[in-house]
Amino acid sequence: MPGIEDYETIIQKRHPATQEKMRWFGYGHLPEGGPRDVSAHFTGLALTLLGILGDGPQFTIALQKLVEAKDCAVRQAIVDVEARKSNDG
Repeated sequence: MPGIEDYETIIQKRHPATQEKMRWFGYGHLPEGGPRDVSAHFTGLALTLLGILGDGPQFTIALQKLVEAKDCAVRQAIVDVEARKSNDG
């Protein structure tokens, strides 16, 4: 499996639909902790799939659904962090 630094090059060689979906797996903008950790797990899976599967309609759909699941999980992680802060303070 290629190193993480190689994925930018790999993504650039993929179908435009794959490139578009992969852009939603960045997580550097998220705060440290739960939300970023959750997002990183989804990104890891997306990158693994990118290394295994070829481009095609089903892969595009799989990435779209993974993005949707990631977004829901990250939102829940944000809610969890807020709830902990509320309970602690």
